[in-house]
Amino acid sequence: MSNGFLKDFKSLFIVVDEESTKPAPKATSATKPSADGKTPMTQPKEAVSDTPSPGKVNDKFLNVLFSAIEKNNQEGFDYLEFRNSLQSLKEMNMDEATRFKSAMAMAKSMGASMATIVTSGQQYLQVLKTEQGKFDEAMKNQRSQQIGNKEQQMEEFSNAVKAKEEEIKKLQQEIEQTKQKYVELSQQIKDATRHIESTKNDFVASYESLAGQIQGDLNKIQEYMK
Repeated sequence: MSNGFLKDFKSLFIVVDEESTKPAPKATSATKPSADGKTPMTQPKEAVSDTPSPGKVNDKFLNVLFSAIEKNNQEGFDYLEFRNSLQSLKEMNMDEATRFKSAMAMAKSMGASMATIVTSGQQYLQVLKTEQGKFDEAMKNQRSQQIGNKEQQMEEFSNAVKAKEEEIKKLQQEIEQTKQKYVELSQQIKDATRHIESTKNDFVASYESLAGQIQGDLNKIQEYMK
């Protein structure tokens, strides 16, 4: 389908807004200096909402849907030609009911009937339904590729974090046990040191008492036996 034909075909259903076709103004990259006169290197990013944007008519998807309808365009005067007649009658000063009746009269003059118009319209709806099914399947695959794998990775990361937290908890318990043993050993060393020093002091006292008595006796022997 040529771009010109596609544009004409689209005009049966939508009114092209010339303003929407104008390119958007380019955003300026200039940044304001900070309070100290220096230009910041980067600007903070705006917070991104987790809520998906509301649906809006997308020209890319319209082209896909219009192409599917065009490929299934039936021979003769059918719903599409009826729609074209309706669009043409918009320029005339008549109400909607009159426009539909006039378009139907034109269809009948071309050998069509209300039944053929309705049937062909329902067939085009089925074409769109088929495209919707293709789109849903494509979305399912995209979700599986872009979200499913990441959700699996998130679960793996969550399990890894839990395992590490259990390891940390176990290490903390071991650290507390080791600290307790350290305190106990420190107290045992103090008790043993005190006991050893007391024993040493008792020995020294006993030694000095006994040795003093003997030495005293020897000194007196030397003194009294001259």
